[in-house]
Order: sequence, then C-alpha cells, then structure tokens
Amino acid sequence: MNSYKTISDAPSTPFVRKITVLSSMGVMMDGYTLTVFSYALLYLINVMSLKSYEISIMGISSIGGVLIGSLISGYIADIYGRRFIYIYDLFLVSIFIFLTGFATNYINFSILELIVGIGIGADYPVSSSIQAEFSPTKSRGKFMFFNIFSFSIGSLIFLGLAVPLVLFTGVNAWRYMYMIGAVFPILVLFSRKKIPESPYWVQHKYGKEAGEGAKKQFEASTGYTIEGLPDVSREKTRFRDIFKGKYAAYIMFITVAWFSYDIVSYGIWTYSPLIFSTEITSYYADLYVVFTGMAESIPVVVGFLIAIYYVDRIGRRLLLIIGFLGAFAVLILFFFVNQYMVVGLLMTFSAFGFVHFFHNVGPSPITYTYPLEIFPTRIRGTAMGFATSVSRIGSIVAVFSFPIIDALYGLKAIIIFFAIFEFIGLAFTLKYAPETNGKSLT
Repeated sequence: MNSYKTISDAPSTPFVRKITVLSSMGVMMDGYTLTVFSYALLYLINVMSLKSYEISIMGISSIGGVLIGSLISGYIADIYGRRFIYIYDLFLVSIFIFLTGFATNYINFSILELIVGIGIGADYPVSSSIQAEFSPTKSRGKFMFFNIFSFSIGSLIFLGLAVPLVLFTGVNAWRYMYMIGAVFPILVLFSRKKIPESPYWVQHKYGKEAGEGAKKQFEASTGYTIEGLPDVSREKTRFRDIFKGKYAAYIMFITVAWFSYDIVSYGIWTYSPLIFSTEITSYYADLYVVFTGMAESIPVVVGFLIAIYYVDRIGRRLLLIIGFLGAFAVLILFFFVNQYMVVGLLMTFSAFGFVHFFHNVGPSPITYTYPLEIFPTRIRGTAMGFATSVSRIGSIVAVFSFPIIDALYGLKAIIIFFAIFEFIGLAFTLKYAPETNGKSLT
C-alpha cells in the first residue's frame, strides 16, 4: 500500500473522480436551469402573456434563490459540517424543478424557481469545499475546473433534450423541459450518502483524534496510507473573519471579479436565444434557435479544455487576466463594428462566441476556484457562499437590466455596459489576485 504525507500529496484516485462527478451535479443543475428558462421563454411569453417586468422577475427568481442558498449554507457548512447539506440539498431541487413544469402564471413560476435556486445555491459552497478538501494539490485545479465546467454540461444536456421536445410536444415543450430536469439530482442522492465527511473539517471542528478517524475513512476509500493531516486551525468560524486582515483584500477581489463576470455571462446566456430568434424567420425557428445554442457551446468547451490543460501548469492568475482582457477586447471591437455597419445573426453569434471562449479560459472556472484555495478550512464554505451570493447579484442585475437597456438604448449600449464590467474584473485581478497554484489547503 502506497504511503503519502497528507491527503493533498496523494495522487488522484477513482474515489476522488467519483467525488468530482457527484460534486458537479449542483453546478450542472444551475446550467440546466438557466438554459431551460432561456428557451422556455420562447413559449412562456405567449402562453402566459408576459409583460417585460414579469419576464425579468421570472428570470431572476432562480438566481435569487442561489444567492440565498449559497449565503446561508456556506456558513452552516463551516459550523456543522459539509455532509448533511451535501446529501439532501439536491432533493429540494428535484422536487421543485418538477413542479415548475405545472406553473400557470409568472407568480407561482417565480416562487417555484426561487426554491429551486435555494437548493442549487446551497450546493455551491458545500460540494465545492468537499471537492477541494479531497483533491490532490498537483491536480486540484483540473478537478475544480471540471466542477464548474459541469455548468456547461447541464446546458448541453438540456439542448440535447430540447430537440425532440420542440419537435414533438408543441406548446407544452417548456413544461417537459422542466419536468425532465428533476431526474438528474435524484440519480446522485444515494451515491452522495456514501461520501464521508471532510477530514479537514473534522480536524478543524473536533481536533486531531477525530481527524485521524476521518483520515482512516479516506484511506479505506482510496487504498492509500496517509501519514497525517495538515495543521488546521481550531479557531471558531466567524462570518466577519472573511473581511479581516489579508482576507479583506481577497474577498473584495474575488467578489468583484465574479460579480463582473456574471453580469456579462448571465446577460448573454439568458437572452441570446431571444436575440437569435428575432433573426430567424422559419416555421422551425424554435428548433434552429436550439441548434444555435448548441453551436454557441462550442467555444465554451474549447475554452474550458484550454483552461484545464494550463491551470496546473501556468497557474490561475495569468489565465484570469487573459480571460478578462480577451473578452473586453472582443466587446470593444464588436461595439465599433456595430457603429459602422448593420450586424446580423452571424456577427452577433461570433462576438458572443468569442466572449464565451475567453470567459471559459479564465473567469468562469477561476472565480469559482479562488475562494476555495485562498481561504482556510474554518471559513472556506463561508467565503465561497458569500462570493457566490455576490456573484448572483451580478446575475440579477444582468437579467433584470438587459431587456430594459435593450428597449431604451439598443444592443450597442448593452455591449458597452458589458465591456465596462470586463474591464473592472481585469483591473481588480491585476491589483489583488494571488497565485494559488501548487499550494496546499490549510
């Protein structure tokens, strides 16, 4: 039996890969939920006779739930442990995304999606903390990046399911889109019950003797011998500690960077189907919009593959700089092109595609990974929950303001609005982002 100094020194194992898949499900459901709304909206506008403000309320409902769920669960997970929330939060998602398929108006739709979002939000800080605390240092970046890449996997799963639904279920397609989403969380519930509590958290909460017991569970699951756990602070979890000392600059950096990224990303993902649908005149327009969404995912996948390859080679900071800078340059170029010529579907699609590419080289996976690596065990979940919740404020701003800015000033104003936030994210990265590549968790 191979022996290693700590958990973070051990190589990747089938057990770690299993945790990666199970911990990715909440993020996958976030991607599914956002994407299903974007396409369901093509039906809901007519079915429910929606006004613009009602569309905005429906659009921010699940995002608001993620804000609430992540803020609360991260702190709870640091105090009472990761495992209980980890096992049961997706059950909430499954029940209420199924019930969303029976919604009759924007009010009950929004309430149901708010609860779905709370379940998804609860999973963000908990599953990501478990993932980070079980991952080896040398390949932790790849595992964490796969977690957030599952957002795009959720989107692609929906798009694949949407084709037969659009073709064969007519005006009720949107209902089945939501109902089918209930299946995926159920698939992982029983497997999550077999995952032990994080040894890092156990040692933080109960001391080295209890940590040894948790370490033995890890050894039984992996087949490796671990000499010991790293020194983990026994200090109490206090919410205010994420704003103290060096952590104050870190939490400011990560919340501003993630907020800035989400404004652009959620704005594009949520409303690009509506933008594309206005450019397509065909009996099969809804189906063509779905295929356009699939094509829009290609640069996402390419960007993530590049990020996964380089993250443990060149580090987090440089990838984040490249991502923000590239997306900013694309938006500025698109704005000036838009000034002097009429832009059609192909040019709009290409611009958004390049923004997605640069986002997934840097901001998308790295804003998710940074809080888990910067903050210690006692406040890791708290910091991740707070950062996630602030990022969702950015999502809400984007989803709520996009149709209003478009109606008042047009697409060019939206492009500049997005470019400003790409620049803000870049500036804060250059000023405050540390490098965490190769560093062990504490």
